[in-house]
Amino acid sequence: MAFLSALMLLCAFPLSDAAGRLREFHLSNDKINISKDPNTCEKQNYTDIVTVYDHEDNEKLKELVKTITDPDAPSAIIGAHTNNTKYTSKWSNGDDVTFTSFTENCTTGICGAVMKTAGSWELLPYNETKYFMCYNEGVDRASHNYSLIPLNKTWTEAQLYCRENHTDLVSITNEKENERIKNETRESKFPFWIGLLYDNITWFDGGKSAYRDKYEKGNGDWTIVVVKILNGWKKVNSLSLYRVLCYKSFIHVSPYNMTWEQALDYCNASGLLRIESRDDQIETERELRQQKISGPLWIGLRQSRLFGFWIWVNGLHVGPWTNWKGGRQPEHQISHHCGAMEKVDGTFKWTDKDCRSTFRVLCEVK
Repeated sequence: MAFLSALMLLCAFPLSDAAGRLREFHLSNDKINISKDPNTCEKQNYTDIVTVYDHEDNEKLKELVKTITDPDAPSAIIGAHTNNTKYTSKWSNGDDVTFTSFTENCTTGICGAVMKTAGSWELLPYNETKYFMCYNEGVDRASHNYSLIPLNKTWTEAQLYCRENHTDLVSITNEKENERIKNETRESKFPFWIGLLYDNITWFDGGKSAYRDKYEKGNGDWTIVVVKILNGWKKVNSLSLYRVLCYKSFIHVSPYNMTWEQALDYCNASGLLRIESRDDQIETERELRQQKISGPLWIGLRQSRLFGFWIWVNGLHVGPWTNWKGGRQPEHQISHHCGAMEKVDGTFKWTDKDCRSTFRVLCEVK
C-alpha cells in the first residue's frame, strides 16, 4: 500500500537535479578548547566536526570563516588532527587500501606515491612536481579508462586537476591493476603521481578523506584549522580557543536488518534514502566508508511489477543519472523488485533484491 501511494505520485513530481542535499556546514557560536570539549558539534545538534573531502568543501568552509569578525585572522577548527607516531595510507577516491608497492615509508610529513617505470612505487614529498595518472570511471573497475597527464604538478594540484577533468587520481587495489597501468604507460620514462597519500592526518568522525589544502605546520601537534582564508590550513596547539566548523548529515543507517516494507515504516516521514545525483551517491559512499559498511542496504527504489519501470519512493523518476550494477537497470520479469546498495568489486552500486530479504536501511532525515 505504501508503494502504491508512492507510485501515484509519479506524475506529481518533476525530475530532480539535486546536488549536495545530504550534508550541511555550520559554524559554532563560541570559541572553545577542542581538547576539553570535542563533542561541541553534537551538543549543538550537528553530526560532528567537519571532514573536508574536496576543494568545493574547502571553499564553502572558507566562506563561513569569512563571517568571523575576530580582529585577528579569522580561523576555525576542522576535524583533522595529527598523530606523530601513526602514519597511514589512503586513496584519493576513498577506496580501501588493499595493495601497496612501496618499500620505504615517508619521513617528510605528507607524501604522495609515484609509480616508477618498473611498476614499483615510491613515496615522495607531496609538494614535488610530477606527471600524474587520472582515471574515468566505467561501469566496473575493469572498464576504467586511464590517462597519463604530461603536466608537472604537485600531488594536491594533480588531485584537483583529475577531479575537475576526469574522475580522480588513479587507485590501484591489486597486482593485476598495477600491471595494467604499468603496461599502459611503459613509454613513460619518468615516475608519475598515483592517488595514494601517506601522512599522519586523521579525521574526528572517521572520514576517509585524502584532500589537503596548502598546509602550514605551525607549532602545534593536535589540530588543524582554516586560517586567514587565503593561507590554507595550519596546525595549532590543542589548548587554543577557536570556533568550530561542524556538519549535519541527513543520512541515517539503521542498526538492525528488516525487509523493504518494514524499512518504509522505519524511515517513516523522512523516507528511505533517495540518490538523485552523483553528489548524493558520493555523499552516501562517504557515510558507508566512514562506518565501514559494505551492504547490502535498502534504499528508496522499487520497481513496478506491472510496467517494469523503477521509481523512488516519493514518486521521482529514476535518472537521468543512475548507478546500477553492470551499468543498466535490472530487466523486467526476471528481476527482483526492491532496490539496495552494496559494494561490488570495491565500488558501491545499486542492485535489485528480493523485497522479503532483510538488510540494514538507509534513511534520509531532515
